[in-house]
Amino acid sequence: MAQSQRRQPRQARAVATQAAIFEATAQILEGQGEGALTTNAIAERAGISIGTLYQYHADKRSILVAMALAENAKVREALIAAAGPEGVSSARLAIRVQIAILADRPATRRACLKAILATELIPAEEKTTNRLIERHPGDRLDRFVISRAVIGVIRAAVLEGSPVLTDPGLEDALVKLVESYSA
Repeated sequence: MAQSQRRQPRQARAVATQAAIFEATAQILEGQGEGALTTNAIAERAGISIGTLYQYHADKRSILVAMALAENAKVREALIAAAGPEGVSSARLAIRVQIAILADRPATRRACLKAILATELIPAEEKTTNRLIERHPGDRLDRFVISRAVIGVIRAAVLEGSPVLTDPGLEDALVKLVESYSA
């Protein structure tokens, strides 16, 4: 299992170093693929020493998990804030959040998702989806099946590199699934 992030950046310079590590990781993944991703390559691309990288992360999996958690939190907060009181259903909001978190930079998302799934962490976006689906009518088993169906479809699209992840109709199809289940 990947160790957790070693050092949390607090000062501006440390935050910038962390951002450089994340961006370098994404550039390598998008440009060259997972096979080219090494801590040495990340440090070189980020313009830092390997020792500096290891101050923050034990290995490349730790970087990917930290990237996923940071990006997921950022996207989730933005989407929930943007949803507002416009009458967006909790099911649609949960689905929109899941898709948005995983739709950008496909190679990076795929690597981050694999890294998170290989840990014992329960991804924060899954908890948010479950909380939003809890408002869904039905019993606990219904909510479990619905949330796992939605999360499973989106994860499969990411892991398979499917173009449906960027298709605007995916959100509608998943909302239809949720609404049909409760009909």
